[in-house]
Amino acid sequence: MHIDLFLHPAPLNRLPLENKSVVVIDVLRFCTTVCTALKAGARGVIPTDGPGEAGEMRVKIGADTAVVAGERNGIKLESFKFGNSPLEFTPDAVGGKYLIMTTTNGTEIFTRAYKASSVFACALVNISKVAERLAKEDLDLIIICSGQEGSFSIEDTICGGMLINLLMTRHNRNITINDAGSLALLLFESNKDAIKQTIYQGEHARFLASIGFERDVDVSSEIDAVPVLPVLRDGRLVLEEN
Repeated sequence: MHIDLFLHPAPLNRLPLENKSVVVIDVLRFCTTVCTALKAGARGVIPTDGPGEAGEMRVKIGADTAVVAGERNGIKLESFKFGNSPLEFTPDAVGGKYLIMTTTNGTEIFTRAYKASSVFACALVNISKVAERLAKEDLDLIIICSGQEGSFSIEDTICGGMLINLLMTRHNRNITINDAGSLALLLFESNKDAIKQTIYQGEHARFLASIGFERDVDVSSEIDAVPVLPVLRDGRLVLEEN
């Protein structure tokens, strides 16, 4: 298995995705929120590029069966029912409904990755589920770290490194990796006993804490706390069993 990890999503448009698995990582917070919403009974999470598209999608699906959520710069979009905090998405809020989302970093990547054989949403809260499925597929893998507004983020990179480590150790896969993958693996192995503390050293975690979302950082740092497998099907992230 060959793994190419990218520290931010910019190269995605020029990558050959056919016959490969793609993992999108957005620890703070989109992929964590996806896992939480699906576990809470959402029928699916639909990533969109912007608020206008999200609103149009809600009208298309039906206002009684869909809700919109989104943020820019960490703050809930005006007129949207929800933001991007995983704590918002309870069974009462999203059970039996489609969740249409637009975020600063994570959602756009999914709308660009559809040509891959399979596309998964990964965060620390479901990382073992993702690793298990990737090991079964045994395809070459592209890991896209959402980053922070086009730049490196420590939380997505350490998650990518942990995913590579799990494939190598728990699942005994013989892998080759690019230099960014080696960097992510080193970051994880050097900080595996202090993952939450390492995430809190990052810019985005500090920013979220400063605007009142410290609890989001805490829940997003809990490894395997939401063991579900979100996979992209027809533009929707839905639950799939391993």
